[in-house]
Amino acid sequence: MNRKHTLYILLICLLSIPPLQAQRLEGLSQEALLHQLDEAVAARKSYRNARVAQIDSMGHRAQQLEGMQRAEAYLQICTAYSSIQTDSAMAWLAKTESLPVFSATPELQTRVLIRRAEIYGVMGLYASAQSTVEDIDIAHAPDSIRLAYYQLCRKLYGWMADYGEVYGHAAHYSDLTQRCRDSILAIQRPGINRNIVLADRALTLGDVALARTVCAQSLPKADELQRAYLHFTMSAIAHAEQNTTEEIRYLAMTAINDFRRGVAEYSALPKLAIILSSMGHPDRAYEYLVCAMDDAAYCKARLRTVEASTIFPIIEQNHKQRVRQRFLFTISALLTVALFLVAMAFMLLGARRRNRQLAEMHRKLDDAIAAQRQVNDALSATNLQLQQTNRVKETYIVRYLERCRTYIDSMEQSRKRILKMLRNNRQDEILALLKTDSTIPHEETLFYTDFDEAFLTLFPNFVANFNALLLPEAQITTKRDEMLNTELRIFALIRLGISDSNRIAHFLNYSLPTIYSYRSRLRNKSRFPKEEFEKRVMEC
Repeated sequence: MNRKHTLYILLICLLSIPPLQAQRLEGLSQEALLHQLDEAVAARKSYRNARVAQIDSMGHRAQQLEGMQRAEAYLQICTAYSSIQTDSAMAWLAKTESLPVFSATPELQTRVLIRRAEIYGVMGLYASAQSTVEDIDIAHAPDSIRLAYYQLCRKLYGWMADYGEVYGHAAHYSDLTQRCRDSILAIQRPGINRNIVLADRALTLGDVALARTVCAQSLPKADELQRAYLHFTMSAIAHAEQNTTEEIRYLAMTAINDFRRGVAEYSALPKLAIILSSMGHPDRAYEYLVCAMDDAAYCKARLRTVEASTIFPIIEQNHKQRVRQRFLFTISALLTVALFLVAMAFMLLGARRRNRQLAEMHRKLDDAIAAQRQVNDALSATNLQLQQTNRVKETYIVRYLERCRTYIDSMEQSRKRILKMLRNNRQDEILALLKTDSTIPHEETLFYTDFDEAFLTLFPNFVANFNALLLPEAQITTKRDEMLNTELRIFALIRLGISDSNRIAHFLNYSLPTIYSYRSRLRNKSRFPKEEFEKRVMEC
């Protein structure tokens, strides 16, 4: 197997896995699932950025491939982008069409048309999608192309049915969707992907028991993407059975999976928002729906935008009503407290033990003054510590300036020395000098030594605190002659607020993939969830 073929297989495998593997969610309670969903909503941009970075990295690797392997890689990247950012998906589709192999491969042309129609569907450009579908000829196509075609039509007509439901004409497209399901089942080999379509068909025809059985049999062997489809189907089954609790759980699991895969086009979260709003949770519903609308706009998924916009006024009204109720409750509570305080004031004024009460008030005042003094002392100590820290920072700023000045002087001396040799036509000596000059490695070593000393002066317990975040077998031990190694320096920079991998790579003179590898490896060795690791590093 040659190198480019191996690279192609690796590329396809990497594109098929999500950036962060989701933990199994089936055993969690409803509240636990909603809590995890809240965390996923808050971190959705991080998930999406990680996925986009992964796809872009695959795009760079795809440039090393040739012919159909490059075309296949481009189509995989286009597919990955289609549920994240449709403009990027279209851009990669255009790159596929520009390849020399495109014009000579009718099957590739058909696959590009199928992919373009799907992206048009995601964008809500249904007229363009239908027009593209009409240009697709599958009369003599192999089963793989026919299957992809019917899968496209199933999605497209399903979207059009959902869109038509908003405007009251969904029946026609629902019928077309069912025909496409039948065509898929006639072609597709037995397996989980076929079971997903089978369960969907059974549910549509009212055979809820069969749909549940098929999903239950498929879940244990499903991958994360298949699990998301199965969970969504299970939510529809629960809806048909009027089991709202189960419907909420499966919609939450689907939404969590969507976010962890970094997608921005989805339908589970808006459906969940509607249910939560009707059950008296307008705040959560409002937050979820705003999130869905933002992501739909980012992806340019028109259908999702229309769906969210249709139900947004209702949820927004419920949210505003909840806010008003809280405001009125607060006002009422304040008025009650005020009346109580007025009554107490009159009671104090009429009491015979006025002097004793006044003395007690003075004592409390003295206690408050003493407490304030303690606060002031703490603030003074903090200010002193800040002053000491500033002095340390000033000391090391001077140190770095001196290092820069020393390096400039060294370069000036070298320049004068080389200039003198040039005037005397001593080119061989110049060449020998340049080959043996160790100035840069020496200066780089001094640079890292100064950095290590400065950082550990500011954060003397960093190494111990950082190791406390790692598993016992992953503890980092530095060599006798070094204060920090490469791994510790990477996370020392992160502790200083430099989290961009490009900047870290430039600072440490490493390649960007090397920095990604170090960060990923240590996240995998963390005692805490991966998404919390670097947040905890900031506390070291």
